[in-house]
Amino acid sequence: MQLSSPDFSIVTVTLNSSATLPDTLSSVARQKSVSVQHIVKDGGSTDATLALAREAVSRGQVELITTEDIGIYDAMNQGFAAARGAYVGFLNSDDFLSFDGALSEIAALFERDGADIVYGDIEIVNAQGKVARHWRSGALNNGRLKGRQLPHPAFFVRRSVLAELGRPFDPSYEISADFKQQIQLINQMDKKAAYLPKTVVTMRQGGASSVSFEAIVQGWKECMRAYGEVTGKSGLGFVIGKVTRKLTQVLGSRS
Repeated sequence: MQLSSPDFSIVTVTLNSSATLPDTLSSVARQKSVSVQHIVKDGGSTDATLALAREAVSRGQVELITTEDIGIYDAMNQGFAAARGAYVGFLNSDDFLSFDGALSEIAALFERDGADIVYGDIEIVNAQGKVARHWRSGALNNGRLKGRQLPHPAFFVRRSVLAELGRPFDPSYEISADFKQQIQLINQMDKKAAYLPKTVVTMRQGGASSVSFEAIVQGWKECMRAYGEVTGKSGLGFVIGKVTRKLTQVLGSRS
């Protein structure tokens, strides 16, 4: 039997995510006016994550993958390998889509602009649900990433375009393979990106790149490495611009 091709494939990687996964699953299931293949790739959870995912499978809302992986980016690559949608996004297990029409607005912008990539804004909330930072992406400067990164949970790509990379993420990275992907697609491959000026994803504080100062520094180093691997140039200036932009946004959110 040939499976249908949905509008979107959303890949969610889980590992002991039972506290936050219900919000992620619910936000995808509530999306209006689009068909969605929601792929959950679990990395060996020992809490209630798998039970929650299997309940969603029984409701026809989720496809579950439980094969072994060597890390989060390998897990995302495995999820992408199962994707059938025209457009692909990677929604973390502690993130959720901010409103029920998010994916339909993203799909409309793909079609209206003929874009290869559509991205939006995110808001980052603390444990009390208070917004700690608004990440307003803004339009690209002459279609290029310069001293910045786009918020990966709000970054959607045509599946056919992402497939040109062979594998979407370089699993030799621990934190910044998503940044390398963006530099490849936008700066190296000249893919057209369109900006949706709306908060499309809500993200909880505490991601892998921000759990400690050491992780933040590692993220900066990996960004420099990625920039060099893709462009052949030093990424120091790029990372300085990226850090400056982030600090400006954080301070602006607190004012």
